Amino acid sequence: MKDGRRRRLPIFPLPGVIFFPQTDLPLHVFEPRYRTLLADALVGDRTIGIQLLKPDAPPDSAGRPAVFEIGCAGEIVEHEALEDGRSNILLRGLFRYRLEAEAPDDRPYRVADVVPLSVVPLPGDLEGNPVRDGLRGLLVRSVEKLAVSVGRPQARSLPEDLNDEGLVNEALSRLGLDADDGYKLLAMDRLEDRYSWAVSHIAGIQKRVDLLAPYRQGDGDPRWN
Repeated sequence: MKDGRRRRLPIFPLPGVIFFPQTDLPLHVFEPRYRTLLADALVGDRTIGIQLLKPDAPPDSAGRPAVFEIGCAGEIVEHEALEDGRSNILLRGLFRYRLEAEAPDDRPYRVADVVPLSVVPLPGDLEGNPVRDGLRGLLVRSVEKLAVSVGRPQARSLPEDLNDEGLVNEALSRLGLDADDGYKLLAMDRLEDRYSWAVSHIAGIQKRVDLLAPYRQGDGDPRWN
């Protein structure tokens, strides 16, 4: 769902990386072209588009590696410059977008015109609505149970101040999704669909964990079984 405000972004194509709004993404920047991108972004609005590369797809007409059309823009909220010119950065997800066209540009990195994408809110998008609160509660309980079951109790608590999109995106970012599933979820316009998929996926993992529980060694870390 487009919201109509077209804008231009530097894009950072990456293999196998899915970035969601209201989540964090640490990156190590070392290639010269992306050092230039970072330097330009830091003196600009500090916003970069993260774009998933299409594996095995032919390059585009300009010879650039193919990318998927949906991406996520992030703001550089932390920057650590290293002595050799490399950098560590932390991006905070801002919004999804659809890549409309790549812009002709003399800079060494890719620049694109994008249109931000809105989301369809949960049913009854108001605090106290039983449908909305039920979906949020089910997701939180599912994450808590799975985190304890796999020996990661520190990961069971989702921040309480997240809005509906932030809550499900934070849960999904903790699951180690493959690129195909991650992109499918990023492209979903309806939050209800994203919540339903997340709860179902977590339930599937929980079922496998529970089936393996009798075979785990005493006090060993269940993640190693």
